[in-house]
Amino acid sequence: MPDFGFVGAAYEAPSIYQNAQECINFYPEIDPTKTQGERGIMALYPTPGLETVALLPNQEEVRGIRTLSGGTQVLVVCGDFAYIMEDDYTPVMVGQLNTSSGLVGIADNGVNAYIVDDAFRYTLFISAPTSAIFTGSIATTTLTVTAVLSGTIAIGQAIFGQGIAQNTVITAFVSGTGGTGTYTVSNSQTVTSTSINAVASPAIVTGSIATTTLTVTAVTSGTLRIGQTIEGTGVTDGTIITAFGTGTGGVGTYTVSASQTVSSTTIFALNWTILPATDGPFQGGGTVDITDNFFIYNKPNSQLFAATDLLSPITDPLSFASKDGSPDDLVSVIVDRRELYLLGEMSSEVWINSGAVPFPFTRIPGTSTQQGIAAQYSMSRMGNSFAYVSKNNRGEAMVVRMNGYFPERISTHAVETTLVNQNVANAIAWTYQLEGHEVYVVTFPSVGDNGLTWAYDNTTGLWHKWLFRNNQNEYERHRGNCCAFFNQQVLVGDYENGKIYQLSRNFYTDDGQPIRRLRRAPHITTDLQRQYFHELQIQFQPGVGLSTGQGEDPQAMLRWSSDGGSTWSNENWVSIGKQGKYLNRAIWRRLGMARDRVFEVSISDPVKAVIVSANLKAEAGEN
Repeated sequence: MPDFGFVGAAYEAPSIYQNAQECINFYPEIDPTKTQGERGIMALYPTPGLETVALLPNQEEVRGIRTLSGGTQVLVVCGDFAYIMEDDYTPVMVGQLNTSSGLVGIADNGVNAYIVDDAFRYTLFISAPTSAIFTGSIATTTLTVTAVLSGTIAIGQAIFGQGIAQNTVITAFVSGTGGTGTYTVSNSQTVTSTSINAVASPAIVTGSIATTTLTVTAVTSGTLRIGQTIEGTGVTDGTIITAFGTGTGGVGTYTVSASQTVSSTTIFALNWTILPATDGPFQGGGTVDITDNFFIYNKPNSQLFAATDLLSPITDPLSFASKDGSPDDLVSVIVDRRELYLLGEMSSEVWINSGAVPFPFTRIPGTSTQQGIAAQYSMSRMGNSFAYVSKNNRGEAMVVRMNGYFPERISTHAVETTLVNQNVANAIAWTYQLEGHEVYVVTFPSVGDNGLTWAYDNTTGLWHKWLFRNNQNEYERHRGNCCAFFNQQVLVGDYENGKIYQLSRNFYTDDGQPIRRLRRAPHITTDLQRQYFHELQIQFQPGVGLSTGQGEDPQAMLRWSSDGGSTWSNENWVSIGKQGKYLNRAIWRRLGMARDRVFEVSISDPVKAVIVSANLKAEAGEN
């Protein structure tokens, strides 16, 4: 019997007796030069493996990652800290969030990055500031440094670390002059010895404040910008620059967010800002995107969304609107081809920049659909559009791709069956592209005991499961929580341990953890008559064994079910070929009799496990 459909995608039907196919940690690739029925028209290739390129110091959930405009820096949020990394992958702590878990939305306009975490909004002035890492403690306003790990401590540096108050700045040398010793900081607090990161301020000026007017009389260094937090003696904590007056970065006047009276003093501008509740029409933001140099974000659990000022992180109080085509709340926003898609709980609609004042966006007539989004962060760009887990007033958990203004279903019944009666509201998605395959990866953390990750290959239109094998030999959700392309590499953030991985088809483990790859073939039956199975040959790419260690003689493990997939035989192992053994054949013989046979093969060795085809020698019985 020639290739009997052994190579294929994942498709387990609601009844395994209809279809019980699995494709775990393999992805199908189609050869367009071959004709239907030809050997190798479809092959199974190993899904990419993971290798650590950075370990973020706090080792918590990587909540978001984005390559910033220009491509020389990547911004990462891990736990309650934000980091900048360049091509050496050294993390520089540049900010601290008020929350420590859950995905965040990140966008940037080339000048500022904008971060939302539902409850709050943050902005980071994009720069490459000098930094230092040291060990120290704080008693009232005295910082005592006991060891310097890297860099030089300087006046004007903002400091970050566990237990350190937001907007704390080094304001003066005492016994320290850049290394160990004591320093004065701007905020009184008590912090026991801990690792501290310091980042230089982008500007230091001399100025005074009367009500909401900052008057700058001298500039020591740098340039002031709208959206920066300012810190200094007597300055109200959390004060930010909201507008230029006569000053445009140097001496002159500026508008600040909090009314106060401050006599002439040294003022430090910070890269990192927690936008105050007084900014814009509401506090917080659920998701964020950018178009025409406006940051657009939505208010969680409401219909409201807002847009910042042009090329600014500041929002006018009147610059907002409601997704009002249907009464459901707005869940996510995304920009596609300069058009703003508003995805609600049960419906969606599309707006565009019309130049209106004070809110520049208006709805495009005829773009409303009765299809919403089931999970805020299940949305990810794919191809020339985007995909997400959908929901409407008739049900949920179909995966759809937006086609123009209307969603089209791309999930199969097999995918949807795994999501029946499951919590999909916390699903997350990201997309990667490698070797011409653009893959939408969607993880359902609450499905089953260990979560579930499905992957849709936009190139082939086929689905596979992408799972991590834990130390208990159990499958669980994939490690990836978010993704970015940076430094010619696909980077993935781990969902719990602060690791940033490189994703590559040349890695055959998940950061050292063996990957168990499995293919379960279609049913083999001839009108439920007896069949005698003499020989099964699976054409693996041979000769891929390693020189030493696990994988030196890579093994394929075959088992089969003779009752349609209900019970299974023991595993039967054969070699797929030691290094250089290019004529090796993986063959199993004397496979017994069945009326309905399902074969399943798996491999756990860290090698390039490619399945090209399979051949079966069998004959029918008389009854």
